[in-house]
Amino acid sequence: MTAATEIPVPYVLAYSGEAVTPHLIFAEDSASGGLRLSHRDPRPRSDWHRDILLARVRTHRRGQVMWRMLNRRRQQECMTKRRCQVCAEPAADPDTGRIWWVITETGFRASSASGGLTNAPPTCLTCIPESLQWCPQLRKSAAVYTVGGIESVGVLADLYEPGPDRMPVFTGEHNVFVGWDEFAVLPYALATQMVVRLLDMTPAEHVAGSSTALVAAS
Repeated sequence: MTAATEIPVPYVLAYSGEAVTPHLIFAEDSASGGLRLSHRDPRPRSDWHRDILLARVRTHRRGQVMWRMLNRRRQQECMTKRRCQVCAEPAADPDTGRIWWVITETGFRASSASGGLTNAPPTCLTCIPESLQWCPQLRKSAAVYTVGGIESVGVLADLYEPGPDRMPVFTGEHNVFVGWDEFAVLPYALATQMVVRLLDMTPAEHVAGSSTALVAAS
């Protein structure tokens, strides 16, 4: 964890020097016989995940901290490896295996009595108090949970449509949720963040600084 001033900089945040200008085109898709969004210099092993195109970013953490943006690759790493978004250490409790998670009203959508969707990675117990102290969004609304498991359900993405000469035209739809089962939309999306479903959520009411639970536990 680094610090620009005295405020800790979460591992998951993007830096200005990591931005990569996208050079996109709609390419022929031999599998479907139609078109799908592609980088002009495609890298089949790293550009797609479950048939959706991934936005390219660097990971060297150079430049200015982009406080309102997440680095796509580090966000995905924290989600898939259950790492803390602040310090990148394991976010699961070593004794119970349950994962510590801080959610907000704007970054969480309930889908059941004890679960819901989020693009915010977990936060380990050690980093939770500091996060609640420094993060403006968490000071507005934050609830701490432990989570029994997660499943990948889709992405946040920017949507494009084919224009003249197969040039992509941005539709104006930014950070739209696209589920893995939305097969008609996947070819037109550029993924910027992973979205997961949190399962078996239990409020951790004893954590200092957290507010009333946003989801009722079953």
